[in-house]
Amino acid sequence: MSNQSVTDEVILEGFRSLHEAMALGFDRVDRRFEALETRMDERFATVDRRFEEVDRRFATLEARMMRRFDEVNERLDKHDRRIGALEAKP
Repeated sequence: MSNQSVTDEVILEGFRSLHEAMALGFDRVDRRFEALETRMDERFATVDRRFEEVDRRFATLEARMMRRFDEVNERLDKHDRRIGALEAKP
């Protein structure tokens, strides 16, 4: 135990120092969370752009496939005519 007396000013200064240290620590944590949030937003934006690109590619491939299906009857008709012509030859 110390025989030294502690004044109110010493106690208040200790609380001020503690308050400053806590405020600095919380500010640092806040900045880290903001930086993390920014990075996450950027990554999700990148993922969204990639999904949009994949959707566009699927739409393009689907359109190509549907054009090919639409052309099947025409190709079959031409094939039937060619086979008929070949069978008619002696």
